[in-house]
Amino acid sequence: MSEIMIMASRGETSYLLINHLAERFDVSVVVFEAAHQAKMLRHRLRRLGAGAVAGQLAFLGYDRLVIAPRSRARIAALLEGHDVRPPDGRLDVLDVDSVNSEEVARLLAARPPAAVVVSGTGIIAKRILDRAPAFVNIHVGVTPRYRGVHGGFWAVYEGRPELVGTTIHLLDPGVDTGEIIEQRAVAVDPFTDTYRTLPVKQYLGALDAMADAVRAVLDDRARPYRRTDLESRQWYSPTPRQYLAFRREMNRMRRSSRQPVPR
Repeated sequence: MSEIMIMASRGETSYLLINHLAERFDVSVVVFEAAHQAKMLRHRLRRLGAGAVAGQLAFLGYDRLVIAPRSRARIAALLEGHDVRPPDGRLDVLDVDSVNSEEVARLLAARPPAAVVVSGTGIIAKRILDRAPAFVNIHVGVTPRYRGVHGGFWAVYEGRPELVGTTIHLLDPGVDTGEIIEQRAVAVDPFTDTYRTLPVKQYLGALDAMADAVRAVLDDRARPYRRTDLESRQWYSPTPRQYLAFRREMNRMRRSSRQPVPR
């Protein structure tokens, strides 16, 4: 059986994906990349400016204090019956500061995988991408319209809930710009879904799609493609004003769902 390697950030959704794939493939090693909040903050300051970043930080504070606690029960219900245990002690695990480190480059040379699965890491440098036949990424957004972060949130924000979904794609050096292997839509429930629950639903809805995509890559059956019907855009964390627009759109969807069907 061909071995795959997984590169991920730590968290329940990554654990969910890792355990799902470990039941179906020979996982040689799981590489966890450390979080770099300060580095991300500096990047956004340079790209977006202090005003936008201040708004994002204000929203992140509200998310931690209000949205996350209110979403906890719904997320627990969504994940019930799924394996979200950390793989430590069951799989070979390596924690690194960066997936672009020489340590990872040496690992890829010493234990070359047939494919690398990616979930939630930073941008992977071309010199690392060149060390394996394929890097397959799970992205919680429909590309190319919703590149970056919180793709489901931004689709609702734009009034396009039909574009809430997940993309399985090949990695290139860009931000979610690689060729698509498969996309899966996720239905939005305006009565129960939140900023926090949408990405969990997007991961859950794409677990089998990722397994199918990895199998197709390993068997040389994948037929990657690009969508030309959607404009490409990279998104970042929302500000409080953008979150209020998201809430208004969810309220509109609730009102619409309650309207009687015309006879």
